Amino acid sequence: MLWQSLLHTAVGFLMAFVGLAAPGLLTMTTLKVGVERGAKEGRKFAFGVMFPIVIQAHIALLGAHYLLQNKVILVRLSQMAILLFVLLAWLFFRQARKGYARSQVSRFNIRNSVVYGIFISLINPLGIPFYLTYSSLLEYYGIIQFEQPFISLFVLGATLGAFSILALYATYARRIIGRIQFVSRNFYYILSFVSAFLALASIVGNIIKHHSDKV
Repeated sequence: MLWQSLLHTAVGFLMAFVGLAAPGLLTMTTLKVGVERGAKEGRKFAFGVMFPIVIQAHIALLGAHYLLQNKVILVRLSQMAILLFVLLAWLFFRQARKGYARSQVSRFNIRNSVVYGIFISLINPLGIPFYLTYSSLLEYYGIIQFEQPFISLFVLGATLGAFSILALYATYARRIIGRIQFVSRNFYYILSFVSAFLALASIVGNIIKHHSDKV
């Protein structure tokens, strides 16, 4: 029991830490807050991000357990996810072509960094799909179990992992931006690339799964 509890917490931590290390809405906004408001405010932003993640991850795990038992719905949602990623890629690319001045998220001008983190985390379109996809894969390979208390421990690990990687981004934001200045100039291009990559990965995954089902 203790080993399983530690395993679920550790796997959740690693999944979020590694998954959020790549450029995305949360990491890019954390960098901007860290640069514009300072490392302390950036960590407050990361702290705010944690609250919606608790809800999103719980919904994702409960949804993944249901979807794994309803293959037809799972296929339909995977097809909708592809369309969503393609749409996001196009919208971000279109915004990037308009020219970079300040990122769209910073225009909300929420002064409280914790509230700002909660808000950005809530509107993050990849939140639930991210946890839904990876938790489904982990359960499919028998690494995690969709039952309590393991669900809550996995969510706890994922929340701590998300905060840890974002806190690192906030702490070293100026150093990171100083070395990769193209990030701030190409905010929407990067988000567009990430969305396009996710769409392509989803298409390839569906093709492979369809082929394996036939075999």
